[in-house]
Amino acid sequence: MLMPRHPGIEQMPRAAEAVLDLRGGQLLANLGSNLSHPQDQPQPTSTPRTMPGERGGGYDFLIGTVIDAATLARAEHLAFEWEVAVPRALAALGWVGEADYVRALADHLGIGVSGARSELRAIREMRQSNLMSAEVNGVPCMIADGFVLPPNALRGFVSDAAERGYGVLLATPTEIDALRLGPSRAWRLDSAINGLGSLDRHLSAAGPMATWQKLALPLLAGLTIMAIAMAPAATIPVLLTLLTVPFLCVALIRLAGLSELHRGAPARPAVQPIAPRHRDDAALPIYSIMVPLHDEAEVLPRLMRALTTLDYPAARLDILLVLEEADAKTRDAAAALDLPGNVRCIVVPAGGPQTKPKACNFALGLVHGEYVVVYDAEDRPEADQLRQALARFAADDAKLACVQARLNTYNADASFLTRQFSLEYTVLFDAILPALERLGLPLPLGGTSNHFRVAALRMIGAWDPYNVTEDADLGIRLARRGLRTATIASTTWEEAPQDLGNWWRQRTRWLKGWMQTYLVHMRRPWQLKRELGLKAFLGLQVLMGGILISVLAHPLIYALVGYEAWSGHLLAAPQTAGDMALLAFAALSLALGLVSSMGVGMAAVVRRRRPWLAPWALAMPLYWLLISAAGYRAVIQLVRKPFLWEKTRHGQPQARLNGKAVADRKAADTL
Repeated sequence: MLMPRHPGIEQMPRAAEAVLDLRGGQLLANLGSNLSHPQDQPQPTSTPRTMPGERGGGYDFLIGTVIDAATLARAEHLAFEWEVAVPRALAALGWVGEADYVRALADHLGIGVSGARSELRAIREMRQSNLMSAEVNGVPCMIADGFVLPPNALRGFVSDAAERGYGVLLATPTEIDALRLGPSRAWRLDSAINGLGSLDRHLSAAGPMATWQKLALPLLAGLTIMAIAMAPAATIPVLLTLLTVPFLCVALIRLAGLSELHRGAPARPAVQPIAPRHRDDAALPIYSIMVPLHDEAEVLPRLMRALTTLDYPAARLDILLVLEEADAKTRDAAAALDLPGNVRCIVVPAGGPQTKPKACNFALGLVHGEYVVVYDAEDRPEADQLRQALARFAADDAKLACVQARLNTYNADASFLTRQFSLEYTVLFDAILPALERLGLPLPLGGTSNHFRVAALRMIGAWDPYNVTEDADLGIRLARRGLRTATIASTTWEEAPQDLGNWWRQRTRWLKGWMQTYLVHMRRPWQLKRELGLKAFLGLQVLMGGILISVLAHPLIYALVGYEAWSGHLLAAPQTAGDMALLAFAALSLALGLVSSMGVGMAAVVRRRRPWLAPWALAMPLYWLLISAAGYRAVIQLVRKPFLWEKTRHGQPQARLNGKAVADRKAADTL
């Protein structure tokens, strides 16, 4: 490997140790003192546009070495349409690897590359994020991003540097990111863990419950037990009535969702990939995609196939695979893939709670885009989803901070659990969330396919790393800051957990996180009411409070009804008008909750054009008993292991599909 040919610069030793472990993104070089006069160093200028078919940028050196002339001409044409540099188009499309391009360019210019076996010291980021200063064997040099300047302009930059006594090494964008990240890993990790708590400790689940909450819950439980023991005949009817109130809340939510289904257009029944379009692509912003991964080695190839079908210019996509430092298996799987140049692997250091929100916080400081979307490893978003989200943002003002896409399942007929799960998802994302948006109420976000304005996300402190359903919490915090969330009809297809153990762990985590979220935001109820307004405050009580209490109350209602039947009081005529009113209210609330849930479930799947799922809505009460069991497990975990993140396994072998579901599965598999 050659250094610039000028006095004072020695050829780099081939046997020196590599400075970067690119799989982990970890800086291995010894960081020392900075150069004394960085202001004297030459600075690269912006990249000029190259007209289609022109060779003004000097990329002919690639022909016959890494690509042919036809591929280069096509890349130059796309780069012009996208308004990006030619090498960025080549790398983003996967036609030329980052390292291959930089190595070929360095050979063409007669200089070295930093990613080879080199000895670098005193590494420091300069004013441009694409330029680093360093020392090689005591001689000052600069490490330049080989993708910033076209070759002919870069040749002049190298000559100017040589005249000032500096050598130049070329690096890939990935290597520049790794060099930047190395010295800042510690504070980035601390910010990812403690950022929200530093902003407002009362909004972080890391803090304890409020004193009044600690006193109110055991006091209420103690009074209830005492009343039942002292006067069961008088207490049980009242208790039964109170326990059915949450079912009335659920019924109100479901009825609002049913109304929304009546108003809205049918959702597309299955994924319909759209052929890539290049018209107006130059006007599109850089869009970042974050995919937090943990123990997901098996699904990585399928994930990358899904992301490459997105109808968005590849060179304007900034895809971050967010990996855990301790997850060597997934890191090795990512390193083994031939990833295009618009994909970066971000490794989250060990420390603090090992949760998805901590990983997202760490990666958020490294995104390049104005907008960011979070996907899960098994997600298969519809091809035009990013464009739909941008159109929704463009149609509103800056108060619109988040756009939530719809989630649904591609393995709905794999088991009883997947059928019920699919009914839930269809009702929540096709009916309830759009209804909440129309009513101006806070939206508890889904865990994936949330599209954010990056500036708004950073302003509110991003995700809570201690909340195990960070999505629901984030939706409430956005509303508290006066920001809005909207929904779009684009669907992301996911894998529903099909075995009881996997479903059990996931549902426990979800319910525990909803409990965390509700308790956190109710620490200061008067402040919450002031920030949300009365209508949104009451809506939050109906939504989160009502659903959580109904989950825990469901088996208790059965137990109380059973006790009344065993004691002979169930069919006995009420002794007073008050008893009659209580009984009538309880029966009406319970019946309305059951009927509305089944009704909106049937209507939602029929509108989604999955009518074969509708009869399974009749089995909802049995499914709710399973949810209640997970709810009580969540209560125990909330006390004993509040920050435990139980992993949901993805990429499970699928059961044989019902014939009516094959079309959905095949359509989703096209991604």
